Amino acid sequence: MISPAQVRYILSLLEHKNFQRASTACFVTQPTLSMQIKKAEEALGSPIFDRDTLPLSLTQFGREVLPYLQEIETSYNSLEDRVEQTKGNYKAEVRLGIIPTIAGYLVPELYAKWQREIGDIQLDIIELKTTSLLEAVDKKEIDMGIMAGPLRDVNMISQVLFNEEILIYSPDQSTRELTQEQLNALRPWLLSEGNCLRTQMINFCNLETPQSNEWNYQGGSLNILLKMVELEGGYTLVPKNYLPYLSQKKDYFKTVKDHIPIRQIVGVHLSRNTKKPYLNNIMRVIQRNKANNNLHKKHTELLPWD
Repeated sequence: MISPAQVRYILSLLEHKNFQRASTACFVTQPTLSMQIKKAEEALGSPIFDRDTLPLSLTQFGREVLPYLQEIETSYNSLEDRVEQTKGNYKAEVRLGIIPTIAGYLVPELYAKWQREIGDIQLDIIELKTTSLLEAVDKKEIDMGIMAGPLRDVNMISQVLFNEEILIYSPDQSTRELTQEQLNALRPWLLSEGNCLRTQMINFCNLETPQSNEWNYQGGSLNILLKMVELEGGYTLVPKNYLPYLSQKKDYFKTVKDHIPIRQIVGVHLSRNTKKPYLNNIMRVIQRNKANNNLHKKHTELLPWD
């Protein structure tokens, strides 16, 4: 049977698809990694990798045994964690990715509460756009992501954390509510590509791609978009949870007439994850603090992120 180290080498090579990068990631020489993977294949009785393809790929046998190798790695990591816990010197490191339009209010609001309630971990937080976040979860570069859902991926567990209303920011003083027909007559200000709030705004407002001969600003800062609305008119969409952290004119925030656009905030992680108890604790803190924000009103419209 193969060793835990050989399993780690195989999964590293699968991730990096290059012997040199995989050996560097495992802190061994390339010949050592190659030799150990070859011994593992001999022990299993069939090649795992097709070395004639570029980039390196799994054989049919490799695809069949991959779930078992991943389960072995997960179980072995759990065992290592448990041993360290018994020694009294264990502190789990949890890497958390959050999309920018959620991090802007969630991190300052909950950072201290996470420290108080789950202070037995080392929490590293990074901002990532949605596609990069999902790739990072899939590659195990982060342990969990917080993004706008819903997410349908059989390889990932998705947990609903809360729903939030989407507001319109516009200088129009004639009303506190705007119809979609009124929005069609206003200039939209969009976040840059890769931000799911951009896609939600395009879909909800039935927008076309801006023409190349138009002057446009597209960036990743909601604050700049709000300032552009104030200076140049038009409108943009803003998550309601942002309001306490913005210094913009409060009377510019408006609702959509006749129905409420909302987005669903979810936590996502791989189904096989040794840090599930810590991830569940992080999500429970969010759910408790956002319980009053769950929208169960009629006439809501859930905006897809993709």
